[in-house]
Amino acid sequence: MNELGYVEARARAISRELDANPDAFLIGGAVSLPFNPDDGLGARYPDRIHWPPISEFAAVAAGVGAAIAGLRPLVPLSTASFMFYGWAPIVNEAPNVRYLSGGATSAPVAFHVMGGSRRSSGPQHDHTPQAMLQNIPGLRVHVPATPADIDVAIHAAMTGPDPTVIVDHVLLGDVTGPVPDRPAEFPAPTLLREGGEVLVVAAGVMVQRALAAARELGPEGEGVSVLDLATLTPPPLDLVAELVASHAAAVFVEESRLAGSPASALMAGLLERGVRTPARLVCTADAPAPFATGLLDAVVPTTGRIAAAVRDATAGRP
Repeated sequence: MNELGYVEARARAISRELDANPDAFLIGGAVSLPFNPDDGLGARYPDRIHWPPISEFAAVAAGVGAAIAGLRPLVPLSTASFMFYGWAPIVNEAPNVRYLSGGATSAPVAFHVMGGSRRSSGPQHDHTPQAMLQNIPGLRVHVPATPADIDVAIHAAMTGPDPTVIVDHVLLGDVTGPVPDRPAEFPAPTLLREGGEVLVVAAGVMVQRALAAARELGPEGEGVSVLDLATLTPPPLDLVAELVASHAAAVFVEESRLAGSPASALMAGLLERGVRTPARLVCTADAPAPFATGLLDAVVPTTGRIAAAVRDATAGRP
């Protein structure tokens, strides 16, 4: 294990995959910039990072074509809403190549975007595309929350057999944590905190806010468990169902809007499995992201809102 910062872990993971495979390369190098400090990839790999013109459709389409041709491209698109300009290749071409070719070929391209609400960015830059992406068969969606998560997400995306979108978050840049010397093959849910009473299920930056909420609750938070989903497809329903059933209450936290959110899908899956544990759902309000930070905190799930949901989930119990 190594203790790494989030940006360092992300850069190290990309470096590892570039060094391991001469067919791996980047189409665009804005993995960290302009949001987090320079990760040094541009200086270390000037011949493996190809800077396209400012056309997301061209960059995405080139990545899909390169993957079909046998290469292993990573296409960083920076702000998540930029991917909408290249939406068709991501959701309608890459995931369907294997099916349409009868398994003769595939397009294992990796995309990296910065999603979610940052500060004072407004409604055109604060999208959470994971809710839409999880509805695309054949597309993997990873939502990392820790340095270990981003390490394995990069590895899985750049070595696995399927097209993959990593929905990253700029506000994770200051997070530090242990990272294994060798990554697992695929992201898996991790119980980051064990309390045994209330289970908080989250992904991405919401995991960090759930951990902060447990600390904020003080003695009340001693019974709070926090599950980091790490990946949304395939949804880890069996594990979530087992953990939720073993707790007295559950709180599902998701930065997407309520309608069609990954958390809503998980809760529906639990009902199908007969899990009847009392649960609360904390999502972003059905409203555009405000520029004003005070208003934004009234829209997105905050540490305080998560703590309040935990209190509400346990209210009235002995």
